[in-house]
Amino acid sequence: MNKFRFKALKEDLNGVVLKCIIVILQTVYKPSMDHKSWGNKKSISQLIERYENMLNGHTQLFFDSHEFEDIADHYIDKGLLGEAMGSMDLAFKQYPFSANFLIKKGQILTILERLPEAEKVLERAESLEPSNPDLHIAKGSILSKKRKHQQALKHFQKAQTLSENVMDVFPFIAFEYQCLGKFNDAIKYLSSFLEEEPEDDIAIFNIAYCFERTDSYNEAIDFFKKLTEKAPYCEIIWYQLGLFLNKTKDYNQAVWALEYAILIDECFTAGYHEKARSLSHLGKTKEAIETYMLTFAFEEPTGFTYLKIGLCYKELKQYKQAVRYLTKACHEDPQLSEAWLEIGLCHDASGSSEEGLHYIKKAINLNPDDLEYLYIQTKTYKKVGLYAEADLGYQKLIELGCNSPALWMEYAQLMRELNETKDAITLLKQGLQKHKNHVNLLFRLGAYLFLEGEEEQASKYLQKANAIQPDSKNDLFEHIPDLEKNTSFKKLLK
Repeated sequence: MNKFRFKALKEDLNGVVLKCIIVILQTVYKPSMDHKSWGNKKSISQLIERYENMLNGHTQLFFDSHEFEDIADHYIDKGLLGEAMGSMDLAFKQYPFSANFLIKKGQILTILERLPEAEKVLERAESLEPSNPDLHIAKGSILSKKRKHQQALKHFQKAQTLSENVMDVFPFIAFEYQCLGKFNDAIKYLSSFLEEEPEDDIAIFNIAYCFERTDSYNEAIDFFKKLTEKAPYCEIIWYQLGLFLNKTKDYNQAVWALEYAILIDECFTAGYHEKARSLSHLGKTKEAIETYMLTFAFEEPTGFTYLKIGLCYKELKQYKQAVRYLTKACHEDPQLSEAWLEIGLCHDASGSSEEGLHYIKKAINLNPDDLEYLYIQTKTYKKVGLYAEADLGYQKLIELGCNSPALWMEYAQLMRELNETKDAITLLKQGLQKHKNHVNLLFRLGAYLFLEGEEEQASKYLQKANAIQPDSKNDLFEHIPDLEKNTSFKKLLK
């Protein structure tokens, strides 16, 4: 039985849309009982040497069918798909009534995205052996490539009925269910498959993907805990367990799981990264830094790793060290906008807001549509006294759909500081249209109306706010301390 391996990839870590694509990595024929396996690397090397000597010498040698399968598999594993296809052409000449070689050629053409050619080859194979389960897997894979997932599913289900080992077909069926958004159905097939093949890393990643898409974090934890009992030395399983424990904020248990993954494979850098993240959440920031540093023994430093180390130092308020590593992140990856932004924030936190603004602008140039970046820039403009730029910044944020209560209050506060209290009142009223009965907006609007001498209008908003949440007036007094001692104002709150 042929077995294609596949995986679901996230197109964007911060994106909303997650797409599944098929990645055919290799084709494996299960040997029949009479197949004399070539077994070790030396035997395979001898086979390949004999085959290539035949090609170079333009002679004709006889190979049995299983030898041709091993030759093709060798080239596929090496990524030499042209050579693999050539071996199948020679195989078919020697065995013109064998569908297997045509099927394998069709699969190679599918990998190469030459789908029309693959379909023609599979038509010939179907005329020789219409009930070959590998044929239906190959045809289903083409339909999957064409995003005709319902039709692909029918072929894989047909292969399931024809196959002697139905488990081999389960990953294909699961993948089509993933593409159709039927993640619970995909989980059912993948869990059955992993019962038999618990260390299949692609199936592990796919079932994790399905658990995540269905927000089934606790179910994922239970599943991977049981899977560790079947395959206790598979670092990928422990890693996935750690990921889902992190998602449920069980950070101590996440560290425990991830340490197992690292213990199994000390070069498994993903485990170090996730463990460092867990330690950060636990407030063990220095340990997190040390854990990130350990990855440098196994891989070249990346901008992302330097960024994470820099953020740890920022958390410790060691801003010089933070800037040092964040600068390294920008050197490794000049397009890493978050690193530029964080340098700016470190300078701001150190009292050098104007210098920080320079780096914040660099981040925005790289990522101009990020509302958070624009908001930080706008607040920094206000902080350094660039009020006209801050005014334009708030306008742009509102135009782009940012309408949080804090934004309306900050913009209104800017207008009031510029002695434009009437404009501030208008902004707060607009904010209340978006956030009806928001208590802080009501208190703020009442206060501004009072300061403008409109006590009757002010009373209406203040009493409404006081009825909803009276304690929130303390936030208002922090904003305008003089009002706390103003007897006329306090009467309006009763």
